[in-house]
Amino acid sequence: MTNIHRLSFSLLLATALLAGCASQVPPPQVVDKVATDDQSADGLLRKAASLPATPAAELRLQAARMLAQTGEQQRALQILNATDISRLPPTLAFEIAKLTALLTLESDNPAAALQSLDRQRFNSLSALQQAELGQMRADAWLQQNNVTAAVRELIVSSLLTLDPQEQQRYHDQIWRLLQQGPLADIKAASVANNNYQEQGWFELALMIRASSDLAARQQAIDNWSRLWESHPALTLPPAGLLGLELDGEQLMAQRIGVILPLSGELARPASAIRQGMEAQLEIMRREGKPSPELIMLDSTGMTDVSLLLEQARQLNVDLLVGPLNPELVNQIAAQPDLEIPTLALNPAEPGPSRPWQLELSSEHEARMAARRALADGHKRVLLITPAAEWGDRVASVMQEELETQGGQVVGALRYQATDNYNDQVAELLLTRQSAEREQQLRELLRQKIEFQERRRQDADAILMTALPDAARLIKPMLDYHFAADLPVYATSHLYVGYPDATRDVDLNGITFCDLPWLLQPASEAQRLLSGNGEETLSRFGRLFALGIDAIKVYPWLPQLEQRPGSFMLGETGQLTMDQNKRLQRELSCTTFTDGEPASLISAQTATTEN
Repeated sequence: MTNIHRLSFSLLLATALLAGCASQVPPPQVVDKVATDDQSADGLLRKAASLPATPAAELRLQAARMLAQTGEQQRALQILNATDISRLPPTLAFEIAKLTALLTLESDNPAAALQSLDRQRFNSLSALQQAELGQMRADAWLQQNNVTAAVRELIVSSLLTLDPQEQQRYHDQIWRLLQQGPLADIKAASVANNNYQEQGWFELALMIRASSDLAARQQAIDNWSRLWESHPALTLPPAGLLGLELDGEQLMAQRIGVILPLSGELARPASAIRQGMEAQLEIMRREGKPSPELIMLDSTGMTDVSLLLEQARQLNVDLLVGPLNPELVNQIAAQPDLEIPTLALNPAEPGPSRPWQLELSSEHEARMAARRALADGHKRVLLITPAAEWGDRVASVMQEELETQGGQVVGALRYQATDNYNDQVAELLLTRQSAEREQQLRELLRQKIEFQERRRQDADAILMTALPDAARLIKPMLDYHFAADLPVYATSHLYVGYPDATRDVDLNGITFCDLPWLLQPASEAQRLLSGNGEETLSRFGRLFALGIDAIKVYPWLPQLEQRPGSFMLGETGQLTMDQNKRLQRELSCTTFTDGEPASLISAQTATTEN
């Protein structure tokens, strides 16, 4: 499935535990009548043993919260599971079920959580509590990677909520899931026996996701609106539904100044960016759209950006794209008053004239891989990165993203490409220690024993950054050392850019995230470049995509900045803008199947069927 940001179970659990101090359940009156010298969990349980069902259950719930707060989740669960909630007041029963569900979700047991939150059991709750119940059930479904079931729960919750802000939150979450969930699952859900609200959401998602460009998207929304004029998604649209407005503010430019090095070591990548820009302009001309003129400004050897800015002013440039050099980008950001709108091709530090920024840093891929692992329910990961500066940067970003979302790195390997991968992977997975324990036991017992070598058990996934040759050797070593059951998530560094089933068969099962340019059917601009003999499917070819998106996105930069939730579908990803004016790229993710990215296999199958 695609990257879906699930709710943080640890945050929910903490909230539930804190809520215990101000629960809607009134404190048991009997507490005031007995001695308060022992308020420990064990003391509360002793008191509960001699009380009627309802006050006893209240004390057991209080004890379970105390135990969960001190890290004794399993004991807390035992107490909660032993409490019969069938004869308790609905609100108290719900409080017990909520804590039970949250603790089971923390233990990666969503099926048990759903059982605790059975809707039929709690049909007498208030509408607000029913909405909360749906939110928690949705979270459990997401932990099982069932997007459509989660969407159905959230739709119910949104209909039960009267607060417009809460409704908006539910609508935003529903739409995010429908935009990012597996398309096949949403298609299947759309032909099920749905009610009015469900069918409207599913059809809206399918119509939007079938739209190839901004104009088609706008037409799809218009068509859907006529069919579903009373639908909640129309009366309270989710953030990002409308994307960009064709008749909204656009940045117009007749002359675009392109700041790139025309000679030296960066001349070749700069040329690819320029060719991508020219290809997109040619597509615009073929479609009868006005296309600006490119004015090349050579930044080779430049150390002072003010000279380039003055040159741009003299040439009456309406927009600047570039530079690539980070130092020059930061000089632009530091300008007291930047007269010409600028789209830089590297990140910019804070400054009075910070430009818009679009770039291809590995940071996006590292975060996407970590988020994908988290979205699939994995929190304890092993990191595998090369023993190099760029590998350390990627590892740092992955770890930061994991820890921010409640995950953790339980082990790491900085692999040396020149060393034996078998030994390095064995050290990471601790299989060598397992073999040593076997030998020690045999020597101690002096007899033949049955012993199964095993890997470490504290990890549930692997995050990897590796170049193709290394990845093709590392994955078989992981399988050999009993880690074939651990899902592997990787950055695009392991993919050469084009299918090579013979060489990449050893990468089967690895999920990685990359540009739509490489993982989706070729766009018109890509076909144009390929027809001109350019090698578009390669790591270097990604620079063509950067140039194309620089032209595609520039008219919409004001809207992307001013309208949170708006986005544009580009060759480098789904583009949104953060508060630092940096374009964030939501990448495509896929899994190696039979030595090829599954997304390309699906596209080929669809083309054949059509």
